[in-house]
Amino acid sequence: MTMSKSLQKPTILNVETVARSRLFNVESVDLEFSNGVRRVYERMRPSTREAVMIVPIVDDHIILIREYAVGTESYELGFSKGLIDPGESVLEAANRELKEEVGFGAQN
Repeated sequence: MTMSKSLQKPTILNVETVARSRLFNVESVDLEFSNGVRRVYERMRPSTREAVMIVPIVDDHIILIREYAVGTESYELGFSKGLIDPGESVLEAANRELKEEVGFGAQN
């Protein structure tokens, strides 16, 4: 088998939205690989709204937030993040999320 053959992308035979939420669509994707094997996978696709994730650095320290993560059912450390509101720029959204989640905004 050649290298290009082993890296060949599978053929997407069908994509169907099986669930929707305010943040994601869950799609069922029917694939056929180059060796003839067919598999059905599910993937999450973002909604039409864009989002930001901020890595704030203050005096060489990265600022993390602790928030509840429903997937692990526990509080986890992570970066500030959130959806961009209609009419809001990426930088405005990032600064708003910092203020909401960390308690202060960025200067530059």
